[in-house]
Amino acid sequence: MALPRNLLSRCHLKTPPFPHSHRLVTTTNHHHHNNKKQPLHALFMEAVGLKHHHHPQQEQESESESNFELKRNLTQLQQQLRTFNKHVPVINTKRRSLFSVFTNQPPEHDTQIVNNKKREPMILKELSPEMEGFLELLFQMGYFNHANFAKGKDMFDLSWFDTEFGRGYIKFAAQRFGREKQELAKWLSGSALKEVAMFGCPSIDRASVFPCKRLRKFFEVPENTVCSKCVLRESCKFENQSVWKGDTKILNLVVVMKVLTSYDLEMVHPKLVVPDTVKNSVRKLLKEAMKLSQTISD
Repeated sequence: MALPRNLLSRCHLKTPPFPHSHRLVTTTNHHHHNNKKQPLHALFMEAVGLKHHHHPQQEQESESESNFELKRNLTQLQQQLRTFNKHVPVINTKRRSLFSVFTNQPPEHDTQIVNNKKREPMILKELSPEMEGFLELLFQMGYFNHANFAKGKDMFDLSWFDTEFGRGYIKFAAQRFGREKQELAKWLSGSALKEVAMFGCPSIDRASVFPCKRLRKFFEVPENTVCSKCVLRESCKFENQSVWKGDTKILNLVVVMKVLTSYDLEMVHPKLVVPDTVKNSVRKLLKEAMKLSQTISD
């Protein structure tokens, strides 16, 4: 059935006046490409007036201004911080006891510990004849080969030990001797060793105290028996402490050499007076160690 002519004419008038319909589609796509998609909650906030719509160019300019302002404020803050650090007083952050908090006074034991930590200069005493002989034996056995003062030297020289470094190296070499000659320990005089063990410790530092405690543990000497008579007990942090680690049922020659060298080199606390009986026992043990090392093979 043919449509009336006037109806066709009306339909023709409603046709879009564009010769190419794809141009309209292209324009619409370009428009959507320029506008970035926003999440639904952002569109809702703009619709109710909680968020203002910003143009990209305005946002970029605002961001640049914000970055510039932020950098300027950061620079000013750094300058103020440097000035502040120069004038700020040093605050003591050391933990305080309840006594010191309420009385504003340091506890007596804290003062003693601080004073004890001050390192006293080493006073070099004259070497005993027994120590001189023991050092010469150590030199012959090669225990000073790696020492800077004796490297490449063919002749033994006692002047090597006129410095604090030299005295410290004596203890190091003697401990190496004890580690490599452990077999000699069971032949040393038990009475002389116990005499030294019963006297106490040469000083209150850990490196001196615990070798003596190990020696007392071997001879089953109670700590309280020795500590109760010690003149250094008030300033000692290890009073009446026992030793549990390690094998205390075996006489360790390294431990023995630590104790003997401390006493014979007189590396003792200034308040401590070592009796002649202890000194004689130490020297006797040094002579025995020299003799045994030359007669007993490993």
